[in-house]
Amino acid sequence: MHRFKHLVVFVFIFFLISQFAIAYEPTVSLNYVAPQKLKRVSKPWFIEDFRFGGGVGYGLYVTNQMDYEITTNYGDFKELIPTYFGAIYKKVNSRLEMGVQARFGSLLSLKSDNTQGTSCDFNEVQISAVYSFTGDVVMDRKPYTINGVFSLGAINFRSKYFEVDTKTQKEGRIIGSVGYGNAIAGKVQTERQTALIANTGVALGYRLNSTFSLYWETTYNMSASNKMSGNLFKRSLIPPDGYLYSSVGLFIRFSGKRGQLSCPKF
Repeated sequence: MHRFKHLVVFVFIFFLISQFAIAYEPTVSLNYVAPQKLKRVSKPWFIEDFRFGGGVGYGLYVTNQMDYEITTNYGDFKELIPTYFGAIYKKVNSRLEMGVQARFGSLLSLKSDNTQGTSCDFNEVQISAVYSFTGDVVMDRKPYTINGVFSLGAINFRSKYFEVDTKTQKEGRIIGSVGYGNAIAGKVQTERQTALIANTGVALGYRLNSTFSLYWETTYNMSASNKMSGNLFKRSLIPPDGYLYSSVGLFIRFSGKRGQLSCPKF
């Protein structure tokens, strides 16, 4: 868990540094170009360059430890489990935004005619680049945008691989687990797992008014781990574990130059 906290701090600091690198550009006096006169002039940050929001969606396993049917009403098992997210994005130019998104959710999949199952509870943070194919990423000129999403970050999770009691339609013997300590039997990794994760996908935005906008986003998320299924007998990293995530979010963008954010000058 400590490693995940360090990764979260690193990701957030990297995001801030990248935004300061975008916000500042060097200028040189035309009258005198001596090295001691070189200076940096800051571009002001305006709060209307940012959008803040959150929402809810559903994630589905994409791994070889799954079937291709969505189970919605089989005893205690429902594969459609809400995953919540919060995010902040900053406009870079008319086509590009950079941002940070955090997710908190769970995954569940039954397989082999509902005789086995796998589950995963996770916390995740990613840095995202959002590119508008319509050329208006903040929807100043148009009420909509079609975006490509590209992200990289870290995921921290616990997971388990189990048998299903088909008579009671409840969880049976645990085959393997990650992050549950020694509380359950089977092949065990006591500590939670932290891994790199990346995603790509598409987002559709619609501006409701000058303040609120709705976004529908679908991404494929691929981790650098093969333990999100909880199957510790799986040796190969190919294919890596991942999930498909589709969500709806409500975002707020404040307007007016009174919202200007101050930046340190160099």
